[in-house]
Amino acid sequence: MSRWKKKSYDGIHTYVEQVEDVLLSESSWSTTDSECSGCLHLSREVSLQSEGFATPSLELATLPATHALDNSCAWNVQSNANYVGSASSQCLVGGGLRHSVHTSVSPVRGGMLQQLALLAAGAQPWHQDICTAHTRRLAYAATLAIYVYEAEAGSSEWQLFSILADHRKTITCLHWHPCNDDLLASASLDQRVCVWSVSRQSVLYAISICRVPTVVAWCTGHRDLLSFCTQHGPLQLWDYADNSEPYAFREDYGYTQPIVTYRWHPSVPGRLVIGHHDGKITVYREDIGKPRYSAFPEGGGVVNDESEGPRLVALEWDTCSPDYFLVAYRSGALWLVDVNSMRVVTKYILPMSASVGTLAWLPDAPGIFVTGDAEKGILRVWTVNKPTPVENHVLKDTGFHVICATRVETLSQTHQDSNTLAGEHKGHDMERKSGGGMVVPRVAIATLFKDGGVGLYHLRRKQWIFNREHGHIETIFDCSFKPEDSDLLATGSFDGSIKIWRIDTLEAVDTLPNMGTIIYSLSWAPADLNCIAAGTSGGVVFIWDIGKHKILQEFTAHKEKKVFCVAWNQKDARRIASAGECGYCYVHQVSGTLLQDYRHPGPVYGCDWRDADMLATGCEDGRIRIFSVTRNKKDPITELKAHMKKVFRVKWNPVYEDILCSGSDDSSVRIWSYSRAQCLAVLVGHSDNVRGLAWCPELPFLLISGSWDRTMRVWDARRAVCLDVVLDHGADVYGLSIHPVRPFLLASCSRDSTLRLWSLASFVAPLQLKVLAGKPIEDIIERNGERRTFSGGLQLCGLRAEHLQAALTRTDPAHAMTKRLKLFADLFCGDVRVRNIWDLVYVLQGHTDISLLSPNYMRSIMHHSHLIKCSLAAAAEQEMVGSQGLGGRKYSSAGVSEGGAVGEWYLQCGALQQYCELMTRLHQWDHALALAPAVSVDYWRKLMTRHAEQLLSDDNEACVPYLLATRDADKLINFHIGRGHLDKAFSECIALSKTGRSRSLKGPPPEVPPRSSETNEGVVGGRAVECAELVAQWHLLHGSPIVAACALLAVDNIQGALTMLLRGHELELVVVVGQLLGYGNSSNDSDNNQDSSGARSVVETSLRYLTYRAVRLGLWELAVDLAKMLPKGMNQRVLKVEVILSYLGSHEEREALYAYAGFPSPPECADLGQSGSVLNKILYLLLSSQSNKGLTTALEYLQDQIMGENLDRPEVWLVLRLVQALPLLPGRGGVGRWTIRGDEQGGLLALSAYLGGVRAAVLGYKTIVPHLFSHASYILEKHRPAGYEFLVDHVATARAKWERGETDWGVTSHASAWAWCDRGVTCVSGSHLPRHSDSQTCCITNKIIKGPSYFLENGESVMGQNDALMWAKVHPYSPLGTGHRLNPF
Repeated sequence: MSRWKKKSYDGIHTYVEQVEDVLLSESSWSTTDSECSGCLHLSREVSLQSEGFATPSLELATLPATHALDNSCAWNVQSNANYVGSASSQCLVGGGLRHSVHTSVSPVRGGMLQQLALLAAGAQPWHQDICTAHTRRLAYAATLAIYVYEAEAGSSEWQLFSILADHRKTITCLHWHPCNDDLLASASLDQRVCVWSVSRQSVLYAISICRVPTVVAWCTGHRDLLSFCTQHGPLQLWDYADNSEPYAFREDYGYTQPIVTYRWHPSVPGRLVIGHHDGKITVYREDIGKPRYSAFPEGGGVVNDESEGPRLVALEWDTCSPDYFLVAYRSGALWLVDVNSMRVVTKYILPMSASVGTLAWLPDAPGIFVTGDAEKGILRVWTVNKPTPVENHVLKDTGFHVICATRVETLSQTHQDSNTLAGEHKGHDMERKSGGGMVVPRVAIATLFKDGGVGLYHLRRKQWIFNREHGHIETIFDCSFKPEDSDLLATGSFDGSIKIWRIDTLEAVDTLPNMGTIIYSLSWAPADLNCIAAGTSGGVVFIWDIGKHKILQEFTAHKEKKVFCVAWNQKDARRIASAGECGYCYVHQVSGTLLQDYRHPGPVYGCDWRDADMLATGCEDGRIRIFSVTRNKKDPITELKAHMKKVFRVKWNPVYEDILCSGSDDSSVRIWSYSRAQCLAVLVGHSDNVRGLAWCPELPFLLISGSWDRTMRVWDARRAVCLDVVLDHGADVYGLSIHPVRPFLLASCSRDSTLRLWSLASFVAPLQLKVLAGKPIEDIIERNGERRTFSGGLQLCGLRAEHLQAALTRTDPAHAMTKRLKLFADLFCGDVRVRNIWDLVYVLQGHTDISLLSPNYMRSIMHHSHLIKCSLAAAAEQEMVGSQGLGGRKYSSAGVSEGGAVGEWYLQCGALQQYCELMTRLHQWDHALALAPAVSVDYWRKLMTRHAEQLLSDDNEACVPYLLATRDADKLINFHIGRGHLDKAFSECIALSKTGRSRSLKGPPPEVPPRSSETNEGVVGGRAVECAELVAQWHLLHGSPIVAACALLAVDNIQGALTMLLRGHELELVVVVGQLLGYGNSSNDSDNNQDSSGARSVVETSLRYLTYRAVRLGLWELAVDLAKMLPKGMNQRVLKVEVILSYLGSHEEREALYAYAGFPSPPECADLGQSGSVLNKILYLLLSSQSNKGLTTALEYLQDQIMGENLDRPEVWLVLRLVQALPLLPGRGGVGRWTIRGDEQGGLLALSAYLGGVRAAVLGYKTIVPHLFSHASYILEKHRPAGYEFLVDHVATARAKWERGETDWGVTSHASAWAWCDRGVTCVSGSHLPRHSDSQTCCITNKIIKGPSYFLENGESVMGQNDALMWAKVHPYSPLGTGHRLNPF
């Protein structure tokens, strides 16, 4: 390991650029941009085609009208394209249908592969001007993308807002528009300058020049004038809004010395200072025609620095003065320079061995600036009139790369209101002062570190606002889950490092630093060996012992040739195979002994073990060779002539031992039978080299591939059909890995330097529904037997399914159903945090043995009954670990510098209270509080309260222990909420409630009068629930509904937890958790309190949505089974009728479905429709041969109720559901029984949109309410249905009411909780994540979509998944007004 000398980031920069050129020449990126200076590409639309990305048409199986009630046993995965190219109700997912037609769709994007988490790339260390901040936004550049963070409104939380990816090579600089935080300029090694709209996530203007732009900046005083320069100039000005040509500044066409950086003065237009590579400075004055050039500022001496790289490292104008700027040199010189005389005003003295890597002036703080140490990660605060730093903040061990300062907002109004009692202290404590008397403003320092870390540091609070664990700074070539600890995921990168991540938090738990070589491949050791093998570009394969954090073994057989793949045998831990550029595949023992060396005619790119003996390799000659290690022969036992170009990856199927796949540079993936030496299928769809491959271990025909075309594709290998295409990665997709315990959790990595987690659960949706409906286990899990080829049905057949089935056979029959639900739900769920739900459900079931909970329970959200006990145990353990070197804290006894004599007089006179008051005025609160009990305990308490209020007004976190001591729950909780620390508010609120009950805990002295604990306990308990709700709401809005549910389960709020899962569209979990906690049994009506009724209503609503999902999948009998799980009554009957009305099969099949649902034949339904309630008449008439009469009756009834303002009746919404179930368009091929007149069709759409808007307003679907009313107006204007003129006024009134913010819609929900329990906006998992290269705009809100999207019937219009779900819940017709049904469930 010692010979792998770690390269500095500066030294490796040239190497990165050289390799990047190679990658660019081989990848799909086009390099056809003009090489001429000033060649403009203005108002350029960002598209895949404009980047040379071809999207050939792909045959995708879509579905015709159904011809069977339920063929779910032969579920057809090839149809599993969720409204790809069409949102029609006929384009079903997995409908189990026998016939299919092929349509050409381009591009294919089904949205079934759901992104769960994103680990952003780290900040690149190559260039300097790659970080910029503007009020509530912060942007930094990774290698190929710009990451923008934004502070949430009314909160101190900063979240990833958008990813800007259009540059083809390393980004060199950024700059934010000084007056518009939506405009950001960037430049790159691809010789392009771009102006971005951050909110639209797109390039507004772009220009290509003949050299690489190194600095870009907006000109002061000109709104649309952007400047940029190359290394040797000239500095050019570009008025992008006027479509003008760029021109040289002051007609100056170049410089003899390279430019390091330049800065326009922020308030004086035309004033410019340029720093050069040799340390010299060029100054432009707005009133002088020619530049003034100086060798160095006078009075500073000569900067002697013989190290590589520029001598000048940083240059910044004083923001409050037009005459001064700061300059820093690599040698450690830091000067304040007068621009008029070009003389050094102040030389600043750095501590011994300190350096300056970057600097920034603080906004709203005249004369104060900060510097970042280039080596030690120390942030120093300076004033212009003092040559030494006034404050030092040690933030990290790694040196700073870039810092910039931005303002931060003051506390929320809630927090300020809680501090009004501070009174006389408020004016005195508006600003915190440092030890030297310096006023520290409310600013945050954006920090980029040399290891890629990104953070935002609150200078006044002396704490991180956020400090994100750094991701990789370059291409991630491989990722791999650890077999024995599935919480860990390893990544290997071009930057030479290996990182180990916890997948539940995406935090790095261990790092093997830059090895000075590229990490191409990773492979974990099997069993409990805590080691990982890596293949490198230097020809070395090494084994890293993670526990001991050292290299155990190195294999050098590849002789400095690249090692492209390494595979640790999972059946025989002694063997490691490695394939490389030298043309050999070597098999080593862990000890280092070479077992086999298989020679190939060219470089070997891939290798994979089938078992302890069989090894497959992929070679440059396009062939696959299979070797038997135990036969001790050099020749392959089978050779497959595979591809036209090199084979890069080979992967054995984890279930069918005879099958393997290969990916190649011919853009195809091929499926092979080893025993027959035959190609079974060719998967065509990628437009560039295929790299990553991964089989699903439970659905062994499901294959995922990644390519240089930036896409991931999911394939049905049995039928050679692409099921889904994902474009979220911004560059080549290299590594894919399936979770060893959760077979539907996928990890991917890319040249965009990001790591992403995905859920494959949508591909097994029919199986999940069968589990909930109680179908036999044989319908879900394939019987054991010899598996040699793909099976025809959809069944689980992997190792996890076998273990699950074995566990169920050992289960007590009395608990078999609940355990079955839990085990399957856990298997299908891709989010590892679901185990926290099972732990909390276990506690809520009455179990008390914490040892039976998961090992991660204490790191997750704990139940409130365990919080204190577990926290104290963890604290005691931590105290034992760190006990050495910890002594009692000693307070200083030295007197204060001011007022010391007066204090002594008070003490001599015995005036302790006056002394304490003096100490408070001198901010010596420790002395005051130490002596206050000598005055009286009551005075001590008052003084404690005053100190807490003073710290609150100063926004100092030190107030927390004082608020705890005084038991001021309201102020404590408001303080934490105001700072966004919801978890702290929750835990400390629980602590107050517990200590309030227990008098055995240590408290105030006995003579202290006991406070009334009953009232305080009630307040604290209420605030604890409030805090839990805030925590849950925060996690839900940030794409984590499972964590949100855990926060409410922790305080026994079961209905709230189920509601969070419902709003997150975790429908299966709602039903399973409800069943486990006793709220899913419709026959159990013994507990009829409001809470249990509400929880049951949430479960029933989830079952209704799952029934709609079964309808979308074409599983009609299964849909009826799910509807039957509802309590008997009108709600169940209406749901079954909705299923029947949606069916467009033959008359015979329809009658069979009637019988299965328990309804009489259509003629009998006609007789039943002549009597009874209006709802009963409509229901049976719709089922009868007089269905058109039923529709007319229903529409007339709805019109009467709207005009009579009777929307409070539950029957209105049940009738609306019935008519909304009617398909307005015939099925494919014209199949269908409904023929609806134009007036009735237009009237139905208008009524549905209007009532849907009212319902959405009541449910709180704020994002779609105005659009539903606008849609109703559009339908009325388009169709002009006769008899619906009255609706125009109702729509206008409703829209005006919404705009006024009124909340009374004439609807109460207490009478029918099942109809109104789904309150609040829908936020599915991952809906907070910005898209990368596949940004889309919602067709109704006209906003950039975050998270998953949903395509409408025209194949072009798209909605966010959240909006599509809310829209379909209240108005299940397309927002395009075509009458197509919307079913995103």
